[in-house]
Amino acid sequence: MTIALPSWLGPTVIILLCCCAVLKGGLEERLTAASLFINSNVTILLRDTSWPQVQLAGFVADVVSLVLLLAIALWSRKFWPLAAAAFQLLMVITHVAKMIDPNIGQWSYITAIVIWTYLLMISLGVGIWNSWRAQDYAPSGEGAFRAETRR
Repeated sequence: MTIALPSWLGPTVIILLCCCAVLKGGLEERLTAASLFINSNVTILLRDTSWPQVQLAGFVADVVSLVLLLAIALWSRKFWPLAAAAFQLLMVITHVAKMIDPNIGQWSYITAIVIWTYLLMISLGVGIWNSWRAQDYAPSGEGAFRAETRR
């Protein structure tokens, strides 16, 4: 018996989140969704299929995404970008740990990356949900207001 998630689940959730971010998200949600979409595609297209060591393309994509998510978290007045940036930081730290100690098992390394990615997707989903909810409760005639949740 295996407890592995189906291989189609991750890409399906990413595409769904990107569509929801475009339709109902604010700027932060759209930028994060675009980053997640590009990062996952770069990681898949440029991965080393022999899995001998750290996935360098994934590491570079994760570092670039971390910089973007940190900028969003520092700029935004919402809470969810802080969680998203934290999960992205954990992804980068996982890559660095594998670089420092190559004896870390590949299964553990890849599983950790998958877990952080799913948690990042959950935080983005929370952000999209809150943005959507804020649009529903916007005063009529004034357009959608910016949800003030921090500071």
